[in-house]
Amino acid sequence: MARRQIPDEGWEIDRLLPDQVDIETVEAFHLGGDRFSASFELSNDRSEFARSFLLDVRYGGTLTFDIRLRIEDSILSHVSLSQDRHLVLELGGIIHHLQPEGDTEVTMKPSRLRRIWALDAGHQFLIGDRGISFLREGGDWQAIEPYGDSLFKSVHGLTPQTIHACGTRGELVRLEGRRWVPLEVPVQTEFKAVHLGEDGSLYLAGTDGQCLAIRDSELIPIANEGWTYIGIAEFKGERYWSDANFGLSIQRGDRLEPFRALGQGFAMHASPDLLVIAGWKEVFIFDGQEWRGFEMGYDGNIFLSALDMTQFGG
Repeated sequence: MARRQIPDEGWEIDRLLPDQVDIETVEAFHLGGDRFSASFELSNDRSEFARSFLLDVRYGGTLTFDIRLRIEDSILSHVSLSQDRHLVLELGGIIHHLQPEGDTEVTMKPSRLRRIWALDAGHQFLIGDRGISFLREGGDWQAIEPYGDSLFKSVHGLTPQTIHACGTRGELVRLEGRRWVPLEVPVQTEFKAVHLGEDGSLYLAGTDGQCLAIRDSELIPIANEGWTYIGIAEFKGERYWSDANFGLSIQRGDRLEPFRALGQGFAMHASPDLLVIAGWKEVFIFDGQEWRGFEMGYDGNIFLSALDMTQFGG
């Protein structure tokens, strides 16, 4: 796999003092047992340059990690298909395929991609600016017909036949073959997340509390606190919504109720056993009853520390 050459003057981030380095969690997944994957970015306060990591984390009685991937740029998104198979989207449309038989990378054109999402091991999706998206069904990436000038923010479905995406201009579309078909939503807002629920309803998270359900072709407002919700996930029979103002809310009927004051919650992913939530530089872990988590730190080298969850709404 090609690696960037170290500049003669060294990497810019190595010239920063530790307290000048900003840390951001990108995404995290539970991979079964005590295994997790987590991606993080280090940058300066203006995000002019970055160094990113995908970590293979073990968090049981102790907290340890191995660096699975390090890049001298931004990781925008990643998905873990199993404990040893991951797809990582790097800024510039670079896809890293990390696998036991050898890592590979491919640069997608056009390269204005923002997020990668996996339905399962056989179906993965890339979405981005200018209506650009790709689908991978076990082989090479295949282009989906561009959809106008949309900036897609989220993609979700329960089967290959129920894939939906949403965007910053209030777009809601459904995938049919290799093209997106629009669904009319009479609301002008920036949608942050789309989620097809186990109940068959379609849920949309928008800015400033614009949260909706589409159920039996009826558009239903979801009452809430007026926050901008970013993620939606179902876990052990409950539906959770994350936001950057409070943290985590739970859906009760057609209303969202504050659930845990984590401070901030971004991308969420659920395994059968755990709900995993990306915080600012934290990873929050919920088993349905108890909370725990870890965060990345930097003192010239990266390290992980277990969280005191009493400091996060406990």
